[in-house]
Amino acid sequence: MFGKTKGTLYNKTLIRPFSYQSQSVGHSLFMIAVLLCVQLFMLLVTESYSALLVTGCALAGSLCADAADKAYHKSYRFPDMASVVEGIIAGMLLPSTFPPVAVFFIVFCTMILAKYMFGGFANAWGNAAVITVAVAWVVGMSAFPSLMLTKDLLQIKNPSYSLIQNGVFPILKFDPPVTEALNNTLFGLLKVSIPDGYISMLWDTHSVIPAFRFNLITLISSIFLFSSGMLSMLIPVCFVGSYGLLVRFAGPYICGGVPGQGDILLAMLTGGTLFCSVFVVQWYGTTPLTYAGKIVYGIMCGVFAFLIAGCGTSSVGIVFTILCANILSPVIQLIEDKQDKTALNGSLNENLQDEGIR
Repeated sequence: MFGKTKGTLYNKTLIRPFSYQSQSVGHSLFMIAVLLCVQLFMLLVTESYSALLVTGCALAGSLCADAADKAYHKSYRFPDMASVVEGIIAGMLLPSTFPPVAVFFIVFCTMILAKYMFGGFANAWGNAAVITVAVAWVVGMSAFPSLMLTKDLLQIKNPSYSLIQNGVFPILKFDPPVTEALNNTLFGLLKVSIPDGYISMLWDTHSVIPAFRFNLITLISSIFLFSSGMLSMLIPVCFVGSYGLLVRFAGPYICGGVPGQGDILLAMLTGGTLFCSVFVVQWYGTTPLTYAGKIVYGIMCGVFAFLIAGCGTSSVGIVFTILCANILSPVIQLIEDKQDKTALNGSLNENLQDEGIR
């Protein structure tokens, strides 16, 4: 690069002549791991030691599986950041009541099998963390909490408020003054108000599954990841939007309630919907590549979530939702490949015709 300083021409050699249009995968995975560690810190602050132990065992199982895979291929390197993130996600999607030793062996065996079947991080069609949790559910189904919603609750306007009143979601001490302040200011301008309890649900649902707890931190993490370009908003927005619409309108209709009164907040703040929409739904290699394919994939995730997870409080519904979407993704990618080949052949034929005319 040439520049002038006081009329003198000089040469300046750049050490890094290229710049990235977007964040690299390695850097994005590192930041995702950092943001997940914030949630782990909250588990420490709230003295959720059993949840930390389960997550630690899952992380250890994932790292051991990565080390074993590298030893088999005689590639002695540091553990991949992908294995770190997958281990943390798998641990956070498991109940804190799950036996820690069982968690380690389930994660280790499943991750090894996934690496053998898929051939590594870049070739995986399914999220290894999601597959691990699905296997854990099959092995220890009784450790996962049961569905809290009933048909009677779904027929009323705000089932989440009934669950709050019944003590399912405890009200934190700071909830009433914060709720009153918001009702007098922000919500007052909109001529609406919220009852006590929703701020507590947003801050900490006290679920035995760590990934379902800190929704506000998940939202803040999503703002950072989306605004920095580390993750795309397209699939999560299509997923959350389609799922929310189905919960709002189709849920009450199916259960005999009033259409248009479904509890979207309950669906979003329970069952790990927000957590999975940020950290899981668009895992690398498991999503389509084109805009149209991503839109279809996101909408299908929302449909699967409604059919499998229902209107909220499911302990494993979102996990199987992502798994079903991962199975659908190769079909969408196959259609994308055929469209690309057709477009390429069309361009080649046009070029050949132009050359023939010349």
